[in-house]
Amino acid sequence: MKKLITASLLTGTFLIPVCLLSCSYEQKEMENSSIENTSFEEKKSSLVSANSSDEEQKSVPKQRKKLIKTGTLSLKSKHIENSKRRLDQALRSLDGYYDNDHFSKSAYEHRYSLKIRVPAKNFEQLLQVINNGTDEIVSKDLQTEDVSGEYLDLQIRLNSKKAYLKRYEELLKKASSIEEMIRIEDQIRELIEEIESQEGRLTFLDDQVGYSTLDIELYKVIPHPQTANESSFSEDAGNAFSKGWTGIVTFALWLLSIWPLLLILIPAGIFGYRKLKKLNK
Repeated sequence: MKKLITASLLTGTFLIPVCLLSCSYEQKEMENSSIENTSFEEKKSSLVSANSSDEEQKSVPKQRKKLIKTGTLSLKSKHIENSKRRLDQALRSLDGYYDNDHFSKSAYEHRYSLKIRVPAKNFEQLLQVINNGTDEIVSKDLQTEDVSGEYLDLQIRLNSKKAYLKRYEELLKKASSIEEMIRIEDQIRELIEEIESQEGRLTFLDDQVGYSTLDIELYKVIPHPQTANESSFSEDAGNAFSKGWTGIVTFALWLLSIWPLLLILIPAGIFGYRKLKKLNK
């Protein structure tokens, strides 16, 4: 009896560790199987959310305010070509350029329509050159737009999308089916389009901030030799001739209108003249 009890205890002692190892192995197998059967959406969610807070919270380098300076000027000049040459010289010295340079002329004025781009740091100097010139400033409108908030927001969103793109590329390497690969590639394509769009917007803002824009209407009024209240001799003579001819035509028409009376008066006048002439003899 004692031998039987001893044998049972030894058998139990041996079987318990074996059962524990077996159960542990089966549990691991079930976990691995569960991971392999995880859906695409769960894999995507797991990869996209991993360390996302760390990526999004990466600090963007501190920067100065992003200001876009623009302006519109209307200048009246007495010597428009000299004024244009002064602007040309000012732009060369301030590293600016004409984005648009249009000239037109009529009987009443000569006009330059100019769109000037100049480094933002030199914008005030350009305005000072214009203020110190001889041209009359007819109108002036200067504006400053602060796009610092938009610029910072674009940078943060761009960094976040690039981080998502990197994770999707990692997810693509682990795709287990053609369908899953296609879905991931669609996500990657959408992200790339959004990234390119935001990079384009940042490039545009950098250009607008780096170079200020000034629209100038430079014109010269052409004086006329006479005003509306003055007239030349030739015009007076022409008017007098026209009025005289009109009077002759009017008189002729009046005579035609009384032709029956003339038929009586003319013969009577001739007869009376002859009688008077005989009496005088």
